[in-house]
Amino acid sequence: MLIALTGLHAAGKTYFSSNIPPKYGFLVYSKKDIIKLLCKESTGRDDWQQWYREEFNRNAYQVTSKILSYLNLQDKIILDAIHSDLEWKIIKSIVKDAELVQITTPEFIRKQRREEGDEEKDKKRMGYWHNGGGCLISEVSWTFNGGASLELNEKMFQEFLQYTKNKEKAMEGENIQFTDNKTEKLQELIAENEILKNKLVVAEELLAEYETKKKRLNREEEVEK
Repeated sequence: MLIALTGLHAAGKTYFSSNIPPKYGFLVYSKKDIIKLLCKESTGRDDWQQWYREEFNRNAYQVTSKILSYLNLQDKIILDAIHSDLEWKIIKSIVKDAELVQITTPEFIRKQRREEGDEEKDKKRMGYWHNGGGCLISEVSWTFNGGASLELNEKMFQEFLQYTKNKEKAMEGENIQFTDNKTEKLQELIAENEILKNKLVVAEELLAEYETKKKRLNREEEVEK
């Protein structure tokens, strides 16, 4: 199983992937590190960013396939990170059960974490989301909040793993329910509403009884005076 991460700079992708997935048997790979290695092996150069742009523009399928060749696709893998719509289409064509997960974090938090130049890089990154003719973010299966606690995101990761199991069963033809039964929930809410209405009627009756008694006592006091 391959889970690819995406998200803006300072969203917390590396923090998330380093702290949660390894607990569940996932191996974490940095795409950047693989590209650096490929660049060095192919050219002896250190300008891996320039090399990758050149190679991707020349043959996106070939360079993406090379990156995947460094992974044992039989393992449970986290790939940090994917930012191109075209790149994701290629990955999905090779790894059928790959899932794209986004780490999304409020702007004011990312602003506190950013390094110099990250804001400008994000503008370019959002452009890459659409370089395959679609939108990378529309392909996201699950989202984690990089501003939330690790405890909460771990619970969400457990939910996500269950979702992938259910998805696999559904693809095999099983009738799987992915959300709460809305009819049952609606019936529960209606029942709760009826209980509250009955309580309100009783409360109004008690209030009316109290007001009647209060008026009677006031009249009796006036008579005594």
